[in-house]
Amino acid sequence: MSSICIYNDDMKGTSHNETQRKPLGIRATPEEHRLISEAAKREHRSVNSFVLRAALQAAQASQEIRVRTPESAQAAIARAQQLMRPYRQPSHSLVDDLLAERRAEVSTEQVR
Repeated sequence: MSSICIYNDDMKGTSHNETQRKPLGIRATPEEHRLISEAAKREHRSVNSFVLRAALQAAQASQEIRVRTPESAQAAIARAQQLMRPYRQPSHSLVDDLLAERRAEVSTEQVR
């Protein structure tokens, strides 16, 4: 396994004297390292810069994931129901269809 140390080279608006840099160490298999190196080359970036940018994007995306409250979940359900209302057939039960489909799958699995 190889080890890569990453420094934040993308700090804009701060000088090197103002920025305290901390290394991030990761270990990669040779194949993982090859894939990352090739991707970094395609973007004309260093491996450190490429990996740091990808990690920061993932971290920022995970911060944006909302925690659903019961109220927001209920609002999402109401919105989905509203969107599906034009397609609903009052005399037809999707739940019954799904149960019948699952029962058929189970009986097929038991025959094997």
